[in-house]
Amino acid sequence: MRKRRGQRRGAARADAILPRYLGLRRRPWPVYLFDLDNTLYDANVHCFPQMHGYMHAYLQERLGLGRAAAEALRQQYWRRYGTTLAGLMRHHDIDPHEFLQAIHPPALAATVPANPSLDRWLGSLDGPAYIFTNSIAAHAERVLARLQVTRHFLGIFDLSAAGLRGKPDVHAYRSLLRRYRAAARHCHFFDDSRPNLRTARLLGMRTTWIHPRRRQLGQLAKLPPACRKSLIGAK
Repeated sequence: MRKRRGQRRGAARADAILPRYLGLRRRPWPVYLFDLDNTLYDANVHCFPQMHGYMHAYLQERLGLGRAAAEALRQQYWRRYGTTLAGLMRHHDIDPHEFLQAIHPPALAATVPANPSLDRWLGSLDGPAYIFTNSIAAHAERVLARLQVTRHFLGIFDLSAAGLRGKPDVHAYRSLLRRYRAAARHCHFFDDSRPNLRTARLLGMRTTWIHPRRRQLGQLAKLPPACRKSLIGAK
């Protein structure tokens, strides 16, 4: 039932968004891919401190670690594998879906503020937009609702959709391109992680790095007009 409900939401969202691009039907649409945390909002303030606490509690309980050891293990796996989950799956017998649910409770997005500037900027894009995240779809939906920008996104490609092989693993990018029937050369990917962007560039995507020190100043809304034009050619 959950999947059907999600499909209906996606179809309704597509019906609302796609007419905006009907004038581009004679050539391919540009496709805009957005990371979620620390790209559309400042997760270092509004989510990550709490999420790290949930991770430490999970590692302490499941692996019998002390607080300091749990924090060190989280950082070690994140640096080595790109996500803490990847390290846990490689070295420990844990349920990955249980872990993801445990570290993304509904309260995690509670302090994310609305962003009218982001809402206006997303509305200026000349092609469909999707979320490409290493978190879970439910968390992304809650964050987008808090930001008040849900209406701009046709879909959410999360870690489960990627078969639990998240960015920067090339498998995740290829799976996303297959799902949305998009060519890499038509995509523009926005992310705060340079390794994630490097994989995208190797596949032929255009990329924009969301600099951590400029995120608070609304970097997305201040991008030059060229970044809001079609990736295929001038109108």
